[in-house]
Amino acid sequence: MGGHTDQLIGALFRVLADEGHGDAQQLLLETYQRKAMDDREELAQNLFVDCLTVLNERLDAEDEADVLTTAIQYLGNRLTTVIEAVPIAIVVVDTDGAIQLWNDGAARMFGWSEAEMHNRQYPVCLTATPEITDSFGDRLRSGESLAGIEAQHRHRNGSVLDVRIWAAPLQDTDAGFSGATFAISDITAQKQRAQRLSVLNRVLRHNIRTDINVIQGHLSMLADELPADNRHVDVMEQRLGNITELSEAARCIDQLEGDAEGGVTPIDLGAIVDERLGRLEADYPSAEVTASVPETAPAVAHDLLPYALDNVLENAVIHNPSSTPRVDVTVSEPTPDDDYLTLRIADDGPGLPPAEREVLTTDTETPLSHSSGVGLWLTRWIVRSADGRVGVEPSASGGTCIVVRLLRPTVD
Repeated sequence: MGGHTDQLIGALFRVLADEGHGDAQQLLLETYQRKAMDDREELAQNLFVDCLTVLNERLDAEDEADVLTTAIQYLGNRLTTVIEAVPIAIVVVDTDGAIQLWNDGAARMFGWSEAEMHNRQYPVCLTATPEITDSFGDRLRSGESLAGIEAQHRHRNGSVLDVRIWAAPLQDTDAGFSGATFAISDITAQKQRAQRLSVLNRVLRHNIRTDINVIQGHLSMLADELPADNRHVDVMEQRLGNITELSEAARCIDQLEGDAEGGVTPIDLGAIVDERLGRLEADYPSAEVTASVPETAPAVAHDLLPYALDNVLENAVIHNPSSTPRVDVTVSEPTPDDDYLTLRIADDGPGLPPAEREVLTTDTETPLSHSSGVGLWLTRWIVRSADGRVGVEPSASGGTCIVVRLLRPTVD
């Protein structure tokens, strides 16, 4: 309400200036400035009444009506321009679902003109998923808004479009529900691309696993006939391991893209860190691992967080040329005014290369700025999928410290 009041006052101020009512404009300005220091809700409720009083005192009835009409027309023209310019479909329906407004974006998206769609039933002529859209009317009539609901709508040429819908009820002061406004975006290309990438991902990972198993079997038989320290066998085994890790990373990315919101859940970070450190010590017995972790450390994270922690912990060991690489892990409980729990994984290695460090500070990967693998990118995506933060800073022992900050669970 407050924002709309501000816009109307601004329109009145502009019209008064354009039509030469300088004294009324000045008094209106003084009234607005005085009221603007008050509570915003109270301002929205009372300011317009005060402005009408100012107009009534300074203008005769004809000029007052002309100023108000011009101001409303000014706002209407601005709103119309916005509605026609946006690249999405804007549809307004009445209480019976009959279309009353159909913008240019809707005409481009669905192929019908405004004249063809006026007074036609929105659910009947557009929706291709009645099991979803049948509930829209009841929810809107109850005062509920719709946010980002996926459905399918028909195009004039007979094709079916995947769409995402936002909607809000229109409320009449006297009669209550008087219709609804819909904002609809076409996500067909996005959905098709996601489906194709998912299928391609699964096929490639299946084929890669199958081929690796075959190659490893033949390599094992060849290794039996060669000296134990044959360099060529070692290189091939290492490369096969890299491909296996890449396939696992691709699986995690596919899962992350598929359920980025659904996979976010409350966790005990302390328990997860203890478990992953136990695995690290078992896999790398030469490493010196120290930890300072509270008994319980509630946080919010994606289900794939353990994979991200494994990646950071293993990097701290395998990229350290020392015979006894050191890894120090701490979990800091948040202060009362901090919403984040902080995990630090520090090592005494040679430091993170610039390309790897850039992964944690940029939003996109380019051909000229890329990391040697996808591990850090995946770590960053996993942490950020739960509104967490990840960064890098020097460690006290001269190496690298990866800092992961996770939101605390909201307590009702």
